[in-house]
Amino acid sequence: MTGGTESDRFLYSSGRAFTSNDFGIDILTDFTSGIDKLVLSKNTFRALTSVVGDGLSQVSDFTTVEDDDLAATSTAFLVYSIGSGSLYYNQNGSAAGFGTGAELANLINLPSLTAADLAIVA
Repeated sequence: MTGGTESDRFLYSSGRAFTSNDFGIDILTDFTSGIDKLVLSKNTFRALTSVVGDGLSQVSDFTTVEDDDLAATSTAFLVYSIGSGSLYYNQNGSAAGFGTGAELANLINLPSLTAADLAIVA
């Protein structure tokens, strides 16, 4: 997906609990940290503990790792691999693997994604 010249909001919501079949893996070609937002529905991403709004209010909801191999061992619910640009939903937190989560998006321009680049909606 490619956004426009202004700020973009990429919405992820299925109206039910997350399954990788509902989303697949989106390829985002021009995500700009500090300008664009990844917007996640609390109804879909039920493991998230942050309150509705811009940014993530809970540190445990997001982290970055050096490469994809480290993503599945993270305790955060959203894990961004700075080596590949892959964003993972780690539904089970500290348990091995991603639970019912999976890779959600790949930001192919490898931006420095932060918790401030995410937003939660009801």
